[in-house]
Amino acid sequence: MKHLSRFLVFLVVTCLFAAVSAAQEPIRFARMPDISPDGKQVAFSYLGDIWIVETIGGVARPVTMHEAHDIAPVFSPDGRQLAFTSNRHGSYDVFAVPVQGGKPKRLTFDSASDLVNSWSPDGKSILFTSNRSVGFPPTLELYSVSVEGGRVRRVSVFEGKDGVYSPNGDQIAYVRGPGTWYRKGYRGSSNDDIWICNADGSNNRQLTRFEGQDSSPMWSPDGQFLYYVSEVCELAGSRPVANIVRQDVAGKKPPQPITTHKEDGVRRARISRNGDWLVYECGPDLWVVSTRDRQSRKLAIEVHADDKANTERIVTFTEGASEFALARDEKHVAFVVHGQLYLMPLAGGKATRLTESTGFDHGIAWSPDSKKIIFVSDRGGFEDLYLLEPDDPEHPEIDKAHKFKVKQLTNTPEAEFGVSFAPDGKRVAFIRAGKLWTMDPDGTNQKTIINDVQVFDYDWSPDSKWIVYARMDGSFASELYVVPVDGAPAGTVPKNITRYATYNAGVTWSDTGNKIAFVSQRRQGQVMSVLSLQRPAAAGSADNKEIDWEDIHLRVKQPAALLAQEGAISMDGSKVAFRSMGSAGDDLYVANSDGNQFTRITQNNIRPQQIQWSRRLSDLVYFRDGRGQLRMARTGMPGEPARVPFTAKMTIRRHEEFQEMFEQSWHALRENFYDATSHGTDWNAIRLKYRPLVKHVAMKEDLYALISLMLGELNASHLGIQGFGRQPEERTAELGLIFDESYRGPGLKIAEILKRGPADKRGIGLRPDDIIRSIDRVDLNDKTCVEQLLNDKVGELIQLQVTSSPNADPKDPKAWRKVEIQGTSRDQIANLMYERWVDLNTRRVADLSKGKLGYIHIPSMDEEGVDRFLRALYSENFDKEAIVLDVRYNGGGFTHGRQGTHRLPPSQWRRRPRHPGVRS
Repeated sequence: MKHLSRFLVFLVVTCLFAAVSAAQEPIRFARMPDISPDGKQVAFSYLGDIWIVETIGGVARPVTMHEAHDIAPVFSPDGRQLAFTSNRHGSYDVFAVPVQGGKPKRLTFDSASDLVNSWSPDGKSILFTSNRSVGFPPTLELYSVSVEGGRVRRVSVFEGKDGVYSPNGDQIAYVRGPGTWYRKGYRGSSNDDIWICNADGSNNRQLTRFEGQDSSPMWSPDGQFLYYVSEVCELAGSRPVANIVRQDVAGKKPPQPITTHKEDGVRRARISRNGDWLVYECGPDLWVVSTRDRQSRKLAIEVHADDKANTERIVTFTEGASEFALARDEKHVAFVVHGQLYLMPLAGGKATRLTESTGFDHGIAWSPDSKKIIFVSDRGGFEDLYLLEPDDPEHPEIDKAHKFKVKQLTNTPEAEFGVSFAPDGKRVAFIRAGKLWTMDPDGTNQKTIINDVQVFDYDWSPDSKWIVYARMDGSFASELYVVPVDGAPAGTVPKNITRYATYNAGVTWSDTGNKIAFVSQRRQGQVMSVLSLQRPAAAGSADNKEIDWEDIHLRVKQPAALLAQEGAISMDGSKVAFRSMGSAGDDLYVANSDGNQFTRITQNNIRPQQIQWSRRLSDLVYFRDGRGQLRMARTGMPGEPARVPFTAKMTIRRHEEFQEMFEQSWHALRENFYDATSHGTDWNAIRLKYRPLVKHVAMKEDLYALISLMLGELNASHLGIQGFGRQPEERTAELGLIFDESYRGPGLKIAEILKRGPADKRGIGLRPDDIIRSIDRVDLNDKTCVEQLLNDKVGELIQLQVTSSPNADPKDPKAWRKVEIQGTSRDQIANLMYERWVDLNTRRVADLSKGKLGYIHIPSMDEEGVDRFLRALYSENFDKEAIVLDVRYNGGGFTHGRQGTHRLPPSQWRRRPRHPGVRS
């Protein structure tokens, strides 16, 4: 019996160990949780689906299983349904589904994005945030839709998101502000605050005034307190971290902390209807906390899920090349597709794959003998240089080899790029950390040529004795310099050959050695420029290849009065080929270097890139078009350029692709963030913190959210990530009418006809207070979704049935008239709404100042913004005593100095460079 007892204990322990061993790793990076009304279940989004798990953790069960991205589940007040958001039809819409699962019901149909916030206490409607408003400034607003579907009603008066009803449904707590949800530690005016309004959107009042971010408002069951997420309560010995706090609705007492996290901050939080529990995101996990004892607990959740789509796919590319490089003999071309190197004959055909790594291989440079390639790759964790050669004794030539070997040439944490061989093949140049370096082709004998940052472009002289390079200074001005290949001799400095401190780059050196071409920012804009390295010679004088330095900068000429984005000079220096974007399109042009003639070579917005001249044929130009196809154009034969067809086959694995996207995002900030100290964060540690979470992501949308959290650690503006997402199946058209949101129906009541819009035309005859009864013969009532009636009708005539009498008999045909309006895109209407906003501000300033002050809004710091500013300054405000300059909602740019010269003496300011030693 004694031995039997020991055996039973051993058996139990063994079974327990086996159970633990068989259990899956708890999931990470579950998102947007909600907690059931009784606090017993948690709903959340993971792998793009909605799941439910017990509040104690354990194995979750799926509620939805769809290839789209399902997020933001919210329990109904009775706990029987879940509202959630999904992009099943391209844009994000509101859906409802039983908690047991089943077929969800779609409730919104607009082509904008709708995000579920909460249910009304009676369970009859759902409150959501949407960007469907075309007003200016563009804002998120709160809307409500019946759980049965039908008409959507706007709730917020101006700006609102993340709204939740009070327990008795008479108030809404919501968030207002331009804050960025993933930015940590921010303090300033671009923050979010908690506001409260009546359920109809009236009587808005601000509750919180903390300069940081306040989000996720939640009502206590008695309606006397609000819980929300904020950094307002700083904990001793900790950096500012977001936690859940509680504050009385009257705002008479300071907020009190409910959670006390010190490392990772709380994000989205939700409260159970009984008020006992809160669920929230913190770091990569979901947590719950009791509102009674304030004890927090991390949920250990398991998910048993199959992949909704294949994680590996075999793709054959016939376009999408991100770069190409011709062998010097022009018999073969190497190119990059999806981060891998391929090689094929210049005649086109099936490409040979040269590299097979999970990293990003790019930056191809052929050796002059066309026998080997140096390229850039982050396969080792940093952007380093690698040498690729044949590794096939039976086929030693690179174009015939079946196997290749790769040797790492550099190994530094600083990124390298712009690699190229000298024309004689003896040295290799590249850029590292803003400095110009050279080395031997085998990676040895590395030497800094230019120590002054920021070098970002260069080219070799054809005799390999000189290098011309572009360097940007602390004021973002770039000049061109020429230096001997071994660097400037002691006691000398590189020769500045432009002396025009704007933008000068995109440099190419002719094969004859006598001319350099580049793109330069001049008075007429960014144009193609050609510089002669020798002074004009008298007839019969001896040929001289030496550079004439005297007044070299005065020999710059512009071959064509066209804007240019990039270009290249021909081998003999007689012509330049360049890309020009303008009202006529985005195409390839060729001009004589002396400026006496230019020709448009391509049509139809072909978007030429990587333009380069043939060495074999003087009239042949190679380039890559906007679709990533390789092209050849003859300068004497304008028209459709010939394609260099290719097929490149590869297997793409989702986890490798996502991991590389993460790595590139991290590297981009490591190498380019303006502050070399990364705002005091340990950027390497941040990488280690977020990198393991990538394997828990199955959707690009969630990957973007993960990368956003990483970017938020920097606490900086202008940081974000976006990509090509799903597009709406149908686009919602606009009528150019502003409706009275307080009118409850039936129909829609016109409050204003937008000036210069589709309804503002002679003969239409619409007026404010007119009522629209039907759209395209469909009566408008509470069960009618107006957006469905307007979907996919941009450019089409839309028939309205209209009356001017609110008491008109629907059965009396004489009381109603038919009107046809052309459906218009939201982009067009948004521009008109901007003009309306400017007009309202102009009238307001004039009224308040009794006509003494003018008003000018500057929408952007670009050429369009300058034109608008000057027109308003000299045509509309020339007689004003002073002018109100409004730069709110300015899109940014680089023309602020030009605008400033037209008003006041320049203010005193300094630029802060990334690298020490650079002076503005």
